[in-house]
Amino acid sequence: MQPRLLRAAAAGDYVGCEGLLKLMKDAGWINPVVQRHRMTIYRRSDLDACCSRLDAGEFPEPLRADSRSEKAFSIP
Repeated sequence: MQPRLLRAAAAGDYVGCEGLLKLMKDAGWINPVVQRHRMTIYRRSDLDACCSRLDAGEFPEPLRADSRSEKAFSIP
């Protein structure tokens, strides 16, 4: 039996990697249930919903404009 709540490291392993978990969080697909100084906890059912979206062919795109640097693509 798997736990209902997962810490950030375990949640990253559950979805594949911590970078993908960060992309999902930045895209607004998932929010932590608890977020304190050294403790971030996610629901396993929320992670399952995000994995279903990945299986359907979606990929998390960041909602914030500041997450991408336009200067990186500009030609001087």
